[in-house]
Amino acid sequence: MNMKRIFLTLVLLAGSACGLMAQEASYALIDMQYLMGKIPAYKTATDRIESSTKAWNAEIEQLNKQAATLYQKYQQDLAQLSAQDRVARENAIVGIEEEARTKQMQYFGPKGEVVKLQEQLIKPIQDQIYEAVKLISQRRGYLIVFDRASAGGVIIFADPIADISNDVLSVLGIK
Repeated sequence: MNMKRIFLTLVLLAGSACGLMAQEASYALIDMQYLMGKIPAYKTATDRIESSTKAWNAEIEQLNKQAATLYQKYQQDLAQLSAQDRVARENAIVGIEEEARTKQMQYFGPKGEVVKLQEQLIKPIQDQIYEAVKLISQRRGYLIVFDRASAGGVIIFADPIADISNDVLSVLGIK
């Protein structure tokens, strides 16, 4: 009985110590969407990516329309075409459709032009934000900084005093 009491006391003390350590852990919040919205280079980068995306989509759409038009014409002329002409037209249609798929992958695939543009234009901005957050965290002793805007960083409640987004902008030289 006495051993149980000592064990229970030790467990409670250990639990209290863990609770105190957790309370001492310092954290902060940022809002990445807010930060990005305040950085002019981000707006310029997203505008450029959007413009390129529209142009590439138009190019692919044009190829798809061309293939659809050729297919309609093929359907209309089918009865009058020789076997050799049918094969030639079918190959032409398939070739254009394949070109459209190739362009789709070239522009929007996992290693496509959009990904390259994001890497070239957006990543440096994200790196600057990371460095600013790291600097502030080291100065103020924050152990963890959460992005309140990310899908994975769901926060039900946060005291606005913990949000250091404006401090990050200040370190980046943005008012």
